[in-house]
Amino acid sequence: MKKFVLLCTTAMAVMPTAAYAQSTGTVETEKDSIVITGTRARKGTDGIVIQDSTKAKGLVTQEYIAKQSPGQTLLNTINYIPGVNFTQNDPYGSSGGNLRIRGFDGNRVSVTFDGVPLNDSGNYAVYPNQQLDPELVEQINVNLGATDVDSPTASAAGGTVNFRSLIPSNNFGVLADASYGTFDFRRVFGMVQTGAFGPYGTKAWIAGSRNIYDMWRGSGKIDKWQVNAKIYQALGSGGDFISLAGHYNQNRNNNYNNPNLSDLRTLFGTTEVPSSPTEFPVVVGDYSSSQWRQINRIAYPGVCRDASGNPVTRPVGVNGTAQSDPGTGATSATNVCYTPDGPFASQAVTNLLGVQINPSNTGNIRGQSRFTLADGLVLTVDPTYQYVLANGGGQGALLKESDDLLKQGVAGSQGVDLNRDGDYLDTLLVGRPSITNTNRITVLSSLVWRMDPNNTFRVAYTYDRAHHRQTGEYSYTNENFNLTNPFFGRNGTPLLSATGDVLQNRDRTSIALLNQLSGQYIGKFIDDRLRLEIGVRSPWFVRDLDQHCYTPVTGSGFPLCIANPVALGYHIVPTDIDPTTAGSKDLWAPFKAKYKYHKILPNIGATFAINQGLSVFASYAKGLSAPRTDNLYRQPVISVKPETTDSFDLGTRYISGRFQAQATLWKISYKNRIVTSYDPDTNTSIDRNVGKVSSWGFDGGLGVKPVHHLNLIGLLSYTNAKLKDDILIGAVNYNSASPPPASTLSPFEFYCSAIPTTGTKKVNVCGKTDGKFVVETPKWQYGGRVEVDFKPVTVGIQAKHVGARWATDVNDVKVKGYTTVDMDARVGLDFIPGKKSYVQLNVINLLNEHYFGNLSTSINAYGFGNSAPRFTPVASRAVTGTLTLGF
Repeated sequence: MKKFVLLCTTAMAVMPTAAYAQSTGTVETEKDSIVITGTRARKGTDGIVIQDSTKAKGLVTQEYIAKQSPGQTLLNTINYIPGVNFTQNDPYGSSGGNLRIRGFDGNRVSVTFDGVPLNDSGNYAVYPNQQLDPELVEQINVNLGATDVDSPTASAAGGTVNFRSLIPSNNFGVLADASYGTFDFRRVFGMVQTGAFGPYGTKAWIAGSRNIYDMWRGSGKIDKWQVNAKIYQALGSGGDFISLAGHYNQNRNNNYNNPNLSDLRTLFGTTEVPSSPTEFPVVVGDYSSSQWRQINRIAYPGVCRDASGNPVTRPVGVNGTAQSDPGTGATSATNVCYTPDGPFASQAVTNLLGVQINPSNTGNIRGQSRFTLADGLVLTVDPTYQYVLANGGGQGALLKESDDLLKQGVAGSQGVDLNRDGDYLDTLLVGRPSITNTNRITVLSSLVWRMDPNNTFRVAYTYDRAHHRQTGEYSYTNENFNLTNPFFGRNGTPLLSATGDVLQNRDRTSIALLNQLSGQYIGKFIDDRLRLEIGVRSPWFVRDLDQHCYTPVTGSGFPLCIANPVALGYHIVPTDIDPTTAGSKDLWAPFKAKYKYHKILPNIGATFAINQGLSVFASYAKGLSAPRTDNLYRQPVISVKPETTDSFDLGTRYISGRFQAQATLWKISYKNRIVTSYDPDTNTSIDRNVGKVSSWGFDGGLGVKPVHHLNLIGLLSYTNAKLKDDILIGAVNYNSASPPPASTLSPFEFYCSAIPTTGTKKVNVCGKTDGKFVVETPKWQYGGRVEVDFKPVTVGIQAKHVGARWATDVNDVKVKGYTTVDMDARVGLDFIPGKKSYVQLNVINLLNEHYFGNLSTSINAYGFGNSAPRFTPVASRAVTGTLTLGF
């Protein structure tokens, strides 16, 4: 049988290993088809590898991962795979970021870790700062636009990213890193390999790390630590095994404040950012260095200060006197939070560093196993348990002691005396969180039958159940306006309402249950030159929702947790009310609902070897993304349809000892795409259905090693992704010089002003989106890496250009493109026994490029007011030095 063998160098392995996908079942099914040789041979291209597969795939090995900045998020290391773009909020990756693959955001990409689905069970979000230490990852496997047959997800419309952790070594070993860098970055990492021990050759590793550094703008800190362990037991010599691994990660982050259009207008005036929709597009990001310094100073102050720069503390309560914690707009200078180092004179106390935090505790226990039941018949079982406790949208709120939330509609209640001064006249800063606590059990199983060397069959079953509890227990702040517990009132001292119950920002429970059957056939024909894969995935997905609070029919749709809203003037309306006729006081009662989604998803592909090095391939995959919990909670009486995709790939590859190249033409048709934007000012999210999307493009990648000392990697991507429908939110899309009363608008309607009559560039600001480009998606991406290796010295430089991106559906705000350059240099310390020690220097953003990374998008620049879209500035240059000792 002929095989296309790719040769690459890995830093931590010397034995051949398959280019594994996400589950043990997929590993077993594909191991005879896609082979990566992890040898120390001098052939091949290093680090980023093209695989001979029926799908468009990319593979990143440990060698490339190890050369990136220490502790870096794993998603940043796949940024040089064609079609992938990742932007992050700080230079070291612990503050989160945004993944895009062929125009799909991370919520639509299935991210797994040894088969464990990492996407949030509620909104499918991916949290890059909660992933595995990069030293522990053997390889990262990326499917572009398609899933594996047994992908354990109801959201993977845009492909998969799969991390594979290291198999423990047969030999004892120690690896230790110590790093220091810009922004007072400090990181330590250590791993011990036990080697084979005991009568059965059991082997294991245990590892831990700690990252601490300053926020690159503002006064906050990033503090992250994690521990990992894995034990592996081979069962005989035929490849059977059982393994058990554990992971725990804790993050304590402060939030960044990202400017919106109104902030940019305040800084640079209405010439650059118009105050009314008269001329489009508005281009943001094309600023001078001095302007970027102003933007980067938009950050939360560390503490509240008065006009003289002295810290302000909470006033001592006085009975009978109305007192208030500091806030923007107060009449007294001593009652305003000033930001001495920022562009604005004052800052709302709700934005103080002490309440703008984003903590998380996450962990999992992962099992994997392979059992040979008979000759050619293999069973694999991968069980997993996951735990998540996170505060995804925590912030402060100024709350009056006589607020309706505190009264709860209790007859005769004056509210709650929060500062215990004997009156109900005061206004205090409190913590208002959005807590998520998830307990999740997943089992992936496959039965693989090799009928003969040319015919393989697989059936697979996936069970995934997530109990998703979302609460918002308000909490006190201390006299310096800092929270007393990172998880607010849930783990600290909560606020009690007039009913004696915990005051809630939200209170809801959901069960996400996936039962999925899959089947796959792999056949080899024409002297193994033709490889055919036929698969089908059939997910049955159920969302069981229990909304414990009332839901406003109009407005943001965020819950109202009040015991007796009728006593406060609210109206409980039937679920079949026409939202366009609802008033601002109309509420849906707490409700329970069950939503079921099922789809048959074919997955077909073929590859044909023209000669020993050249092959062609083609594939088709149907994808599904079931609605998220927020989509359903905000529309309890509206049938929210699942998103579906049809993805086609046609490509060619050439692979030889020193050269690899792949070119792919692709097309994806998208139906019923739902876009969600989060507004941190109001702690709410807004959904919009942009309907049909048609996208097509080209991805090209190559790797060349012309001589032993030189390694070259290149990428080129073109994406054309356009909306095919005009947005209609709710039942009516208003276009009038005289808007209707706000109370008559449904939660998902917006008022559109008339089409502008002046200016040279005009668009319909009332939702005309047919033919508009998809937000956040660059049309062009290109770049590469040059690496020179003269042992013991290795130097690499990598650069990537990302084209302009739109921030609104009607394409009236454009974000300028950018080019980023990183460098790494390593000197081996071969005089240390084991020859695995070195000193490494990393420079992130070498040319100190200023640009906007993550975008929070909207329909248009003015349809929802000036709170959206938002733009995340990318960190300035950062330099890190690392000492690695290994033996």
